[in-house]
Amino acid sequence: MNGKELSIAATVVALAVTSAASAGAPAAAPAGAAGPTLQRPPDVRELVFLSSGQGMAYGPAADKAKQGGGPPPFTNVFVTRQAYRSFMRTGTWPDGATFFLEVRAGVAHTSHGTHGSSQGELLALEAEQKDRTRYPGAGFAYFNFGPGGADQKARPLPATATCYACHRQHGAVQWTFTQFYPEQFAVAKKSGTVRKDYDPNL
Repeated sequence: MNGKELSIAATVVALAVTSAASAGAPAAAPAGAAGPTLQRPPDVRELVFLSSGQGMAYGPAADKAKQGGGPPPFTNVFVTRQAYRSFMRTGTWPDGATFFLEVRAGVAHTSHGTHGSSQGELLALEAEQKDRTRYPGAGFAYFNFGPGGADQKARPLPATATCYACHRQHGAVQWTFTQFYPEQFAVAKKSGTVRKDYDPNL
């Protein structure tokens, strides 16, 4: 081979090695899954939006908002894209699924003869992650990114935190409140993955 042929051959071999290494490498970890703590996503709103609610928040941020008067706070739920795609196919949330919950202040408005409320400042950012390897037993862990959701990392809340018992008792699909995500709840019912003991009245 001449010099040019040797260069082309080396490039082909390098590409083959790179492709083989990529094929055997583990899939990238879902957003926020690396390390013993949960990393705050650079932009939560780039994740998949599942649903929004008003007056459904609980915990210190919600209590503070209620004490201040005015409309109840809003909650917005987002989930990692890979988990969303998997759920829409199977009706179950895969290991690595990470949900982020924004708690935002309710702001009252009166205009054009209407009375309503919209979302205001971010009061808290919380998360739920499913991973049966990292969290043996429950298979889920819950996180709080501090006042205003300003912390960049959060450690799992202790098992005594009320969110564990609440999700275990009331979550319609596994330990998640999928019953409040209308499109996903329809998929779960069609797939037969709603908990057999789920009671919407509890």
